[in-house]
Amino acid sequence: MLEDKTIRVTVPATAMYDLDQMQKIQREVLGRLGCPACCSGFDIRFDLARRFMVDEDLVVRPMDELA
Repeated sequence: MLEDKTIRVTVPATAMYDLDQMQKIQREVLGRLGCPACCSGFDIRFDLARRFMVDEDLVVRPMDELA
């Protein structure tokens, strides 16, 4: 059986449309995968954060802030 090399990274809109922030995110992800300068062998998918939670005060927060 082939190993699944798909990596999913959920990114907030504030970073998704900022090249400098996306490059920083990519460096960090690649570093955690073992090589900060190379992504060969991995299928990295950057997804826009689309899950939000609303508290009783009607404050909307991305789900990743709640973890």
